[in-house]
Formats: sequence, structure tokens, C-alpha cells
Amino acid sequence: MKTTSPTKTRALAVAAGVLGVSVTLLGTASAQPTDGSGPGEPFGHPGTGRILPPSPDEDTIFSIPEWIGNGSAVTASAIETLPIDVTVGCQGGGSVQVHVGGQAPADFTVQCPVDSVGVGSVRVPARPGRDFQFTAHTSDPSIHWGINALQIRPPVDSPTD
Repeated sequence: MKTTSPTKTRALAVAAGVLGVSVTLLGTASAQPTDGSGPGEPFGHPGTGRILPPSPDEDTIFSIPEWIGNGSAVTASAIETLPIDVTVGCQGGGSVQVHVGGQAPADFTVQCPVDSVGVGSVRVPARPGRDFQFTAHTSDPSIHWGINALQIRPPVDSPTD
């Protein structure tokens, strides 16, 4: 059996922390540098608040309560037969361009008011494959945003008496 040394484990944990790993409720998601960031477009960092209200645990693929600046997340926990509802909220002036990658890509823009939360969403149809990348590119590095990605399960019919 191959084992990992404590030094390697700590190095991986530090590397994951630097990338801003996000704990998820129903799978694996992690914040990481965006593919679209070029020179002079730094990767953002976690905030300390919550932009969107929490989503129901049983329906959540992942949620990032607050992120500041550019960022993205990757998940491999989607149920292939259900659509994914992606909601992004933001504030701080400017906008957030959102890209949902995968076999059924989707793009949308959310306007970010200075003193309130702007919200935008998209439904990604069910499709083969369980992995998605969600990318948020902010028009200003000080914009705060949050994201909820959900797969709403159909209600279970109760047997009639």
C-alpha cells in the first residue's frame, strides 16, 4: 500500500488553501484561478459574509457564500438527469460575467449595484457528464459575489391511502 508522507500531505493542504478550496455539501468543488484572467487580472479571494441566502442542503451541488474579485469553481457531483440552476448575486458597482462550462455551456452577466445585491441566474439543461466549471469574471477586483448551484430533485410522491 502506498502512503503519503506527512510533509507531502501538509504541502497539498497548503496548496489547496492557497487556491481557496470551498467546502461543499454534496460533492467536490474548489475555487481556482480563472482561465480567462490575463496579466494584471488577479485571482480574487474569499470574503467573510454571504451575498445570497443559503440554499436547501439536499439540492445544493455547491455554494460559495462570498468571493471578492475573479474566481471559479469546479464540481464533479452533478446528477446527469437533472438540470442545474446557477444563481449569482453581486454588489459593489460594475458587473460579473458568468460562464458555466461543460457540454451545455451557458453565459450570463449580472449587474452589481453599489448598495444592494444584483441577482442573475440560468438553468443548464440535463446532459451527460457530471463535471462543470463555473467562472466569474468581475469588472472590478473589489466586487463581492456569491454563487449557488442547485439540482432541484422532483418531489417524491406519497402513496395514497
